[in-house]
Amino acid sequence: MREHVRFALLRFFRRYARPVLGPGMLWMNTAGSHGYHRARPADVPVTAYCVYRSTNADAVATLVDGLPSGSLVHLHALDRVAPILDQFTREIGPGARIPLLQNLLDKYPPVLEQHVVIADDDVTFIGTGARRFPGLGVLAEFDICQPAHTPDSEHSFRVTRAEPLSTARETTFVEVGPVVLLSPKAQALVLPFPEDAQMGWGLDVQWSGLRRNGLRLGVIDATPVHHFGRVAADYDTGPEAEVNARYLREAEVASVHDLAHNTGRTWRPWQRAPRWTGER
Repeated sequence: MREHVRFALLRFFRRYARPVLGPGMLWMNTAGSHGYHRARPADVPVTAYCVYRSTNADAVATLVDGLPSGSLVHLHALDRVAPILDQFTREIGPGARIPLLQNLLDKYPPVLEQHVVIADDDVTFIGTGARRFPGLGVLAEFDICQPAHTPDSEHSFRVTRAEPLSTARETTFVEVGPVVLLSPKAQALVLPFPEDAQMGWGLDVQWSGLRRNGLRLGVIDATPVHHFGRVAADYDTGPEAEVNARYLREAEVASVHDLAHNTGRTWRPWQRAPRWTGER
């Protein structure tokens, strides 16, 4: 009976209350240091990688400053080294995103057993999200996860938009950007990146298939981001679409959208940890 009532209330909220209350709840989601979430994750240092344009240096600097204490950061500058990022910039020169990231990973590998953050240069966390995101991903036992998008953020998939009354959701899909967290288990399966990967199309299709290998994917709603750059605006999408199509054929699906769903398992804000913790 308790489950029946709970699901009835959730259906009522989704149909009638969310359109009215949703925007306010999303604002409360990030108010203060923890929003309305009971979870208090420990700070989890990460090794972070990013390829940046100097025009977006301020956004990258904000991201770097917000990461958990003890994190390591390795950057590649596409055009010139931004002074505010000089201490973190290891390489400089033009190129495609994924090969440049792989070069950073090869030369500056992540700390053993440490989570990896891969970020774009045109994204900002809301509030203290950059610090809390890795810890929530670890607490949720996600192997590949991303922060949700704010309502006004540039995004491609409905499943990646922030949901009210959710700390995190288990999903069947995590997009290759703008921010991704990889557990050590995931790193062993997805790194190094495939040699034909350039901007990253198709990698998220491959990641969805790794759920069969026991990887757990998810979206963290408690730490949303604003992606202010237009998706795929700065490069030729033709070659990327061809690579993506090959991955889709291998996955036997017609579209990436066919893979991008919630599993129905949600970590609610009143729960200190998700119910699935410890299942593996």
